[in-house]
Amino acid sequence: MIIMKAKHLLYLIILSISCKSKDNNLFKFDPRSLEENRINLSEIADEINYIPLDNSIPLGVIYHNPKFINNSMFLFANGIGILAFNEEGKVLRKIGSIGRGPGEYIYGYNYTVDETNGTIYVSDIGNIIKVYSKNGKFLRSFSIKECGNRIDAIEYFNFKIFASCAIQFEDAEYEWIVLDTLGNLIKKKERRIPKFSSQRGGLEGTYKFENKISYWNQFTDTIFSIQPDLSEKPSFIINPGDYRLPRSNVSLSLEQYSQYLKIEQIFETNRFLVVKYFFSKEKNAFVLIIKENLKSFLTYLKPEESGVHMDYIGGIVNDIDGGSRFLPKSYYVRNGREYVFGLIYPYQVKALVATSEFKKSTPRYPEKKQELENLAARLKETDNPILMIVRLKK
Repeated sequence: MIIMKAKHLLYLIILSISCKSKDNNLFKFDPRSLEENRINLSEIADEINYIPLDNSIPLGVIYHNPKFINNSMFLFANGIGILAFNEEGKVLRKIGSIGRGPGEYIYGYNYTVDETNGTIYVSDIGNIIKVYSKNGKFLRSFSIKECGNRIDAIEYFNFKIFASCAIQFEDAEYEWIVLDTLGNLIKKKERRIPKFSSQRGGLEGTYKFENKISYWNQFTDTIFSIQPDLSEKPSFIINPGDYRLPRSNVSLSLEQYSQYLKIEQIFETNRFLVVKYFFSKEKNAFVLIIKENLKSFLTYLKPEESGVHMDYIGGIVNDIDGGSRFLPKSYYVRNGREYVFGLIYPYQVKALVATSEFKKSTPRYPEKKQELENLAARLKETDNPILMIVRLKK
């Protein structure tokens, strides 16, 4: 593995062998030394499509955990629940209902989908997993007591359920557990760090890539991957330095908490590692890392409040049609091709195409610019969001 010059790597990734890490062949992600470095969408992608989500159900606030499974896109809308859409943006079905009654869930943002039969698993309050058919009918529920106070994330993985436990609570005995789809325990991983209790946390997560599942939390520096045989291997290291959340029974104000590093999102493609993080109001960033040469591209995101939600805008420069910068939320594979996708809002599209900068722009594909203008003309500012799908180059 070649160690590039610092000015080319921006010190984003430092090979562990260069700092004499005991974890050979791992690299380190160090957010303290990031500098902005932009990349154009046409450098990594060869196609972009916009799919407006139909307005039959006004969505309001959407939690940014959309998933593309087979031919359907799933998302959780606050106050509504989990919805499934087809590839044309039409609502296919609602998965269960929000509530406290039989078969209902209070929280639905932590969910996973079985790719083989469409079964949906929802992690609800009290560490109860509620199971729904692909048509949204409640099937059964089971409890995960081994995770203590809270489950951070769940993923369907090789006909099993992987659950990451919230280790900021003292009653969390394990970092993660694996169960079968009926709730029977298969394997558990004891926690690595001493017990403590913290009021802050909750941005832990998982992602799947190449038949393995990786997970992270805010209190440990290593990203681990679970292999098909349920063995665990380190993947890479996050090096937050003084920005790591303290592992102690301390109470942090929101202002204090905002100064620590929070990894909001990680996912991989064949060529890229994607990380979205923040550790202050001014340091909310999206980083794209090319695995082959470890070159990184960083852009800082800006907060934007639309009246119904708070979001962050920015990302990869869209030189394909001159549209909004692209901020990917997730990844999927279809017919051997890789795709990443995100959500943008109609008011953003309409505002952009009305600017003189857009009118004067000369994107790589002028016909795509015209298509975007036509789309903006058909939209109302209050319409539901638009699914922005980008096909990655081979």
